Amino acid sequence: MPLPFIAILRGGYTGESVISMQSAQTMMDAIDPSRFDPAFITVGRNEWTCTRADGTSMPFDRGNFTADRGNGPERFTAAMIAIHGTPGEDGKLQGYLDMLGVPFQTGGVLNMALTMSKFSTTGLLRQMGFPVAASLRLHGRDAGTEQRILKEVGLPCFVKPDTSGSSLGISKVKTAAELGPALDKAFAEDKIVMCEAFIKGRELTCGVINMDGKVRALPVCEIRTSHEFFDYQAKYHAADTQELVPAPIPDAVATLVQQRSEAIYRALNCNGMVRIDHFWQEGQGTGNNVVTIEVNTVPGFTPVSIYPRMLKAAGIAVAQAVNGLVDQMLQP
Repeated sequence: MPLPFIAILRGGYTGESVISMQSAQTMMDAIDPSRFDPAFITVGRNEWTCTRADGTSMPFDRGNFTADRGNGPERFTAAMIAIHGTPGEDGKLQGYLDMLGVPFQTGGVLNMALTMSKFSTTGLLRQMGFPVAASLRLHGRDAGTEQRILKEVGLPCFVKPDTSGSSLGISKVKTAAELGPALDKAFAEDKIVMCEAFIKGRELTCGVINMDGKVRALPVCEIRTSHEFFDYQAKYHAADTQELVPAPIPDAVATLVQQRSEAIYRALNCNGMVRIDHFWQEGQGTGNNVVTIEVNTVPGFTPVSIYPRMLKAAGIAVAQAVNGLVDQMLQP
C-alpha cells in the first residue's frame, strides 16, 4: 500500500518567500520517509510546481491538487503549509484545501484571515479582555492623517503594514517629522497601515503547539537587539541579536506569558505551530504588565528560527513535532 502523500507548500507572493523555502526544507528534513511520502509544492503567482526532495519534477494539477508519483494522478493526503504571508497565512490556501477536502496543520480560513491583520487581531483580543496596545488603522492618508496619529496613538509609536510579516515595512517613529517617511514605507508594503502605541518593556515570544490533541505552551524566549526593534535585519542578519530560550525572567512572568499565549491560541481557534509576541513591562504589577502585540500563525521554521529552539527547550525534537502534526492531520 502506498505511503500517505504529503504536500509541503512553500514560496508565496511576498518578500518572505525566501524564508518560506528554508522553513519548508526544515519540515522536509524532519518528515519520516518510512511513514510518509513528502513532496514540495512551490507556490508562485504565475505557476505552481511539484518536486521531490531531490528536486525531481512531478506532473502536478493545481485544479485537483494532484501529482503523479508513478501511478497516475493522486490527490495529496494532507498538506503542511510553510508559506509565510499570502496565500499561506491569510486563509486563501486554507479555503482552497478545505474545498478539496485536504487536511492541513494550520488554523482554518477565519483564524488565518483574521490573524493576518495585526489590527484585527489586537482589536478582537482587546474586545476579549486581553491587554494590547492602543492602535489606529489607516486605509489611506490625507492632510490630517499625521495629526490624527499624534492625537490618538501618540509618540513614540510603530507604523506597520497591517498584513506583512518578518517586520517588513515597519518603522519606529519618535518624532512627528519621522511620521511621513514611515507612512510611505508602510504603504509601499500594504494598502492598509496600522499605527500602534510604543510599549516600553522586554520583548518576549512564546510558541504554542497542538500535539496529540493537547494545546501546549513552549518555553518563553526573550529577544534582545541593538536595533530600535526586532526588524528584518535584526531577525535574519544582525550578529548581536540575542534570542534567549528559556527567557531569563521570573518564573511567575514566564507562567503568565505561557498561560496568556495558550488562552489566546484557544480564543482565536488557532491550530498547529503558532508564536505569540508580547512585551513585559517590568515593575508594573502583574497581569496587565504583559501586553500582547502579534500572533504569528505560520512562524519561521528555519534552522535559525526561534520556534525550533523553543521546541528543543521543551524537550520536543523537530521531527517529533512535524511528524506529530502529520499524524494529527491523518486522523479521521
